[in-house]
Amino acid sequence: MLLDIRHIMGIILLFVQGLMKIISESKDFYELEKGIHELTQKVSRQLLEWAAEEIDRKLMENRDKRVWEVIGFRAKQVISIFGEFTYRRRLYRNKETGETKFLLDEVLGIPTGARITPGIREIATKLATEMTFRRAAKVLSYLFPHISSMTIWNVVQEVGDEIKKESEKKKEAVFEYGQIPEGKEKASKLYIEGDGVVIRLQRSDKKRGEKKHFVIYEGKEEESQGRYRLKNKLVVSGVAEGESMWEEVYVKVGSKWKLDKIEKVYIGGDGAEWPKGGLEYFSGAEYRLDPYHLQKNLLEALWYDEETYDKVREAIYQGDLEKTQRTLEEAIKKAKGERRKKLVKLLKYLAENWEGIKGSEGTERLGAIEGQVQHNIARRMKRLGARWTEEGGDKMSRILSEKANGRLEDYTTKWHLKQEEIKKIMQISKQEEKRKYTEEDVEEWLRVSLPILKGPFASKPWIKYVLKELTRANGLAVGI
Repeated sequence: MLLDIRHIMGIILLFVQGLMKIISESKDFYELEKGIHELTQKVSRQLLEWAAEEIDRKLMENRDKRVWEVIGFRAKQVISIFGEFTYRRRLYRNKETGETKFLLDEVLGIPTGARITPGIREIATKLATEMTFRRAAKVLSYLFPHISSMTIWNVVQEVGDEIKKESEKKKEAVFEYGQIPEGKEKASKLYIEGDGVVIRLQRSDKKRGEKKHFVIYEGKEEESQGRYRLKNKLVVSGVAEGESMWEEVYVKVGSKWKLDKIEKVYIGGDGAEWPKGGLEYFSGAEYRLDPYHLQKNLLEALWYDEETYDKVREAIYQGDLEKTQRTLEEAIKKAKGERRKKLVKLLKYLAENWEGIKGSEGTERLGAIEGQVQHNIARRMKRLGARWTEEGGDKMSRILSEKANGRLEDYTTKWHLKQEEIKKIMQISKQEEKRKYTEEDVEEWLRVSLPILKGPFASKPWIKYVLKELTRANGLAVGI
């Protein structure tokens, strides 16, 4: 049994005394609600402390006494979803090597120096993807005191670092040791779109940096009338060189899909060189200039000349580069100043990207990247006044990507308990795990645990009318 009768009585008394005080002193419903919330947090903190200390006691009893000796107790402060609490655990020293460690922290998966529990890490990280660190800390402080903007910043650095380390480890396995990614999903076609997002930098010689953003999907499927969504979407982002990011894309694609089953890969870009780098990583891949950026460049140069705009569009549709160039050259002769510069720029842009324009197959499926950039990245990283270090921008990019992929919790909640060891020392059998306790079980346990109920003082009012009521399971919700 994890909690003995002293714990049960302590919880009941703590709760009853606190509840009576709240009810008698609350001036309005707000104070009643707030008081009960704080009380339940206090009770939960006490349970967490007791559970940790009981596991620590069992670890002490079951340790290899020939190897590990207790050299004292150390207190640890932790901020949890129940608020800040302190628990004491034993520090051990290895008699042979002199190594010291906390066995409790080890079985609970608590990292050295960690002060924020996974529950708070998850909430803090998600808030940080939506607002500034200072604002996220303020929102959190309404429910959990002692949360500062620096705490939020530290959490983001830790989570972003974990994501990057995992990515680097997988890249090394593939590109250094020749390991083949083992994806499980099958797709005959994949669409990979890449786009750069300019972010303002701080603490750097450069004023601006570029975050590279990729969205990979199998196609588009109708979600509702007139609305489409990307099928089986995967998002990859980071502040790094194009080659490094394409290596990451390749590994992540290979980890999700069976590479040998993909018959066609269409790579979409805005005309910049680095998105075309993907052609080297995927066999038989074809580059396409995505429709959004093509249309954007046409409108920027020809917004005032509808006739020329229509002629250029028609020539592009026909795949006729000569006709496209001839039409633009005629327009350039008539134009002056800034309009002429934009037409010359458009002529060069179309010539450089013609290979990605003329092949129309696959193009109709592209054009998703701009909306994805705005939805997943720009809304947070390009807000008014936002500035990033290159490292900080890279980490936030990765966090936003994993949030879009639905995997952020995999990195924020990584405190893995050694469940089998805990079950063993707490003597929790498989039968005990599956057992569902009845009211009769609870009543019998309380009667055995409280022998005073049958002793010489059994007729006393405080026993007769208070403690005996505790043995009625229908009036007491206790999980044992």
